[in-house]
Amino acid sequence: MSYLIKTVQPTSEPVTLAEAQLHLRLDTTGSPASHPDDSLVQVLISASRESAENYINSTIAECGYTLKAEAEDLEISLQTYPVTAIASVTYQDAAGDVQTVLATDYYVDNYARPSRLVFKETAPAYEVTVSFTAGYNNEFVCPASVKAAILLMLGNWYENRESVSNMQSYQRPQSATYLLTPYRIDMGT
Repeated sequence: MSYLIKTVQPTSEPVTLAEAQLHLRLDTTGSPASHPDDSLVQVLISASRESAENYINSTIAECGYTLKAEAEDLEISLQTYPVTAIASVTYQDAAGDVQTVLATDYYVDNYARPSRLVFKETAPAYEVTVSFTAGYNNEFVCPASVKAAILLMLGNWYENRESVSNMQSYQRPQSATYLLTPYRIDMGT
């Protein structure tokens, strides 16, 4: 059994406030450009990104995770994609001491989806704790279709703020689903 916990929240979003304002056709004033709904728009950017992450089972906005898992056949599924850095790989040995696995003893396979931690020769026989960073950044650029899907969801929720309307506003727009589906990782759930 494995457990993945988000330990560090994203510090930036793949869609900027300026991009969202342009997409929503908001009339902005001042320098920097602002609109009375900017706080709402920021919340909707994050909510749209989170919805997209939940659908594709990947991390879009870079953040930190801790995973506890046992290695199977020299590898551990990191349960998300793309993994940008491994901070540490540790385990508690039979004596109860925490041991650190050297970075030279494993590598990250980002060709696999979800990403995998692969041990080169032998894996620890105990539950391993992996601290890592995942999400799109300068190395792994967020695909334009993922950003477009986030903007489509943002626009839908901005225009349909109430839970009762002619359409079911809680649903992801069909066009956003279409844009996200190629990036979806089926985790078997």
